[in-house]
Amino acid sequence: MEINKRKAKVIMVKEMKKVFVLIILLMIMPLAEACFSPVDILAVEVYFNKPEIAYNLELLKNAENVEIIDGKIVYRSHYDERVAVMLWEDESLHLRIEIPPKSWSSIIFSARFTTSMIIPESNIEKAKELGWKVEGKYAFRKRNILIQITPQKGSECSKDSDCATGGCSGEICTTKEEAKKVASICIYEEWYDCLKLTSCGCVNGICIWKPNDAFERCLKKHGIDPSKVIKMPQAEVYITIYGKELTEDKKAEIKELFSVLGMSCALENVKFDKKVINMPEGVVDPYTFNFKEALRVELEWLKENGIINIDDRDIEEIVKVAERGKAGYNSHIGWYEGKDGSFAWIPYDESKNPKLLKCIREPMRYKLPNGTLILSTTTTKTPPRTTVCGPTFILLLALVPLLKKRL
Repeated sequence: MEINKRKAKVIMVKEMKKVFVLIILLMIMPLAEACFSPVDILAVEVYFNKPEIAYNLELLKNAENVEIIDGKIVYRSHYDERVAVMLWEDESLHLRIEIPPKSWSSIIFSARFTTSMIIPESNIEKAKELGWKVEGKYAFRKRNILIQITPQKGSECSKDSDCATGGCSGEICTTKEEAKKVASICIYEEWYDCLKLTSCGCVNGICIWKPNDAFERCLKKHGIDPSKVIKMPQAEVYITIYGKELTEDKKAEIKELFSVLGMSCALENVKFDKKVINMPEGVVDPYTFNFKEALRVELEWLKENGIINIDDRDIEEIVKVAERGKAGYNSHIGWYEGKDGSFAWIPYDESKNPKLLKCIREPMRYKLPNGTLILSTTTTKTPPRTTVCGPTFILLLALVPLLKKRL
């Protein structure tokens, strides 16, 4: 009898080990399989993991002009029929708007150079008024044009108090140490009055007269080139243009930006290199395609037809953060806790402690249906409330009877 109990105990331990191994595998499998896809840059994706949201995909599964590929429902976008809409379940509902790729190579034009420059905050606001999106400190994006400016930091100073004025009329801005030694001819020039419109301070590690519109206008009024007075720090400029042609319109847009940034002459001798890179090119230009509006139209259509039960406020919040490339495991939009501890619709990589992956998966192969989606009139449109249960929890429930039998 004692031997039988020992055998039963050994068997139970072995079964428990199998259970835990299966649990671990199920826990890590989604992470192992869900990686970055090259076509993520042509898409926007939403994961509806907010508890209040319910959905029913039966209407779509029974509709005309719908393809079901590996469990994913695919149909033509109601915003632009050239674009794909994909819905699938993975613990909860996913919605993806994707521009199908027409080729797997793209052409870019790029240029890199160093120039003397400084960018006042007021100039950045002017760039925004021209339609440029400012990313980070000095990255400017407009459709398929990206301009990155990296100021080279000097070592003269770290704060304004490290700088001082020198010379007979206080017309020279330099370091405190140099200001004690520097000498100049004691003749008062009229343009010295312009110095009242600025201050001597530290900019990018260099002591300079801080530029502003009024100061520069005053200098020009007196026939003085601002670059002769303002000691400009160096900056590296990198320009990238995605597209088949480097048109004069694109050059004009860049020149206009450089003009408001105070570096209008920088493009005069710049040469662009043409390269072919391994990046999918969409059937629709992804830089001009309105991903926000496409997502809004689809969400409102799904809600109107009873496929997804979602609040209008949620739709607005999702659309607000939607943009090209917010797709895939790392960057999709979902209901996540942010850095401040509150929950909101945000990209996963901006959430609190995201587990990001560094791997690439094969893009989904699909063909858009021949026509636009037509819903069946016989299927119910009332979405049931969904309850999200993880695969690990389901496995444990299934194994409880087995463990009881072993005991």
